[in-house]
Amino acid sequence: MAKTLEQIVIEGLASDCSSLEELYVLWQTMHHTEADTVGKTCHMEIDKRSFHIDGILNPEKFSGVLYILKEPSLKRYIQKGLTFPVITDIRKEYRRYKKGYEDECGYLAGMQRLLLGEASASMTNQQVMDTLAAIYINKRGGKESSDDIWLNYGYEYIEFLKRQIRLIDPRVIVCCGEEIFKLVVKEVFYNKKHIRNRGDHMIWKDMVKNHQFTADTGYRHTADPAKTAVVVVNMWSPAYRVNKDQYLSPEEYLKEFERRIKGM
Repeated sequence: MAKTLEQIVIEGLASDCSSLEELYVLWQTMHHTEADTVGKTCHMEIDKRSFHIDGILNPEKFSGVLYILKEPSLKRYIQKGLTFPVITDIRKEYRRYKKGYEDECGYLAGMQRLLLGEASASMTNQQVMDTLAAIYINKRGGKESSDDIWLNYGYEYIEFLKRQIRLIDPRVIVCCGEEIFKLVVKEVFYNKKHIRNRGDHMIWKDMVKNHQFTADTGYRHTADPAKTAVVVVNMWSPAYRVNKDQYLSPEEYLKEFERRIKGM
């Protein structure tokens, strides 16, 4: 979508901001200025001013692992007849997590235990959660449906997403979904090339090995372990289904994740 001069200025400020707090203010401002969002970057049932703050749960305990998910669910708000913008800090839900593997948070806790290794043996679920960061592509939220609105949003707000990831400064990024992985590797890590009359294309050859993409401090691909500063892992969504009627069990999901992080 073509941007107005005001939006171009806001986007430029976002690309250069020095704190997440400043970025969130600019991000919300951008939501307000966006026109013609319905069916493109926002669901009809959701107010375009809605915004979910996310990121590092506990700065003092952050392990450097960032999880990227599609969008927070506003399904329960929609069912109640949502008529106002939902503005909330999604990190609060993660900070009071005590369940097992019953929901999205539980899958993240399970993956984080595998990444932390033996250090997590004596940790509670909440202590494990405190060591991670989690962000959503679509900050407005969705309704648990299969569509491309979250992805359209991702491309529309890619400069904001890039800056958020840079400010979090992770050493490991777990992309919870194939399309999320492609978006991050292509746009955040500059892994694309432009072919005349054919548009932008991913540069995949010899760069993604065993579901992992490695990059240096400049966010450029490197195959040299000595220069690797960030590892991006391609993992399924926690809502991954074996078929139309059957979700993958938490045990099967985590077994696959363990296989994909082997060698890190």
